[in-house]
Amino acid sequence: MFYDSRLLPSAEYIVLSEEESSHCIRVLRKQKGDEIQVLDGKGGLFTAAILDAHPKKCTAKVLNYCFEEPTISVHLAVAPVKNMDRIEWLIEKGTELGCTRFTFIITKRSERTKVNMERIYKIAISAMKQSKRVYLPILDPPFTLSDFLTKHPGGWVAHCDNTLPRDQVDADAPLRMLIGPEGDFTPDEVKATLKAGYRPVTLGGARLRTETAALKSIIILEGLAGCG
Repeated sequence: MFYDSRLLPSAEYIVLSEEESSHCIRVLRKQKGDEIQVLDGKGGLFTAAILDAHPKKCTAKVLNYCFEEPTISVHLAVAPVKNMDRIEWLIEKGTELGCTRFTFIITKRSERTKVNMERIYKIAISAMKQSKRVYLPILDPPFTLSDFLTKHPGGWVAHCDNTLPRDQVDADAPLRMLIGPEGDFTPDEVKATLKAGYRPVTLGGARLRTETAALKSIIILEGLAGCG
């Protein structure tokens, strides 16, 4: 699988980027006449035959184009943890599992307020190709929690306050989950999410790391979307 976001459905020829060309010709050792598949990240899948097996500018002729309509919408909003490797792991696995949108939120107890979005973007592309998904998830730069709640009302919020009632996740609310930092949301932040139409939810009896709770949320929401 290769990726080119610039492709139009009417494209007759594809010129891979230098990075993708190198992977195609030098790493995979594709040759003239070999067929390749290229994703545009927007639902399009192109099948093409290589015309010029150049390691810096591989050119291919489009043989077939098919479009897959989006079927689910799973939105994860998560406070980024201090360890960047764990954030990258979450984006990789979440993309493979079918999350369609990631938003990083900044809370009062956040350990990290900046994220290398260029690096995150590359990881999501790689995971999309690896899992043969035709949609690249939307990747939002960090938002403050208050700005996020204004822009995206309604959904589910997972928190650790056992004194508050919590529900099981179902498909009655938007398939959007809020996951706080390792220190959890503050009581005032939880109240703000409820005011914005979020329903408190339990993810089970174990206390999970932020990225583990986030990944479990994606699995639950993707499952609900598949049943809808």
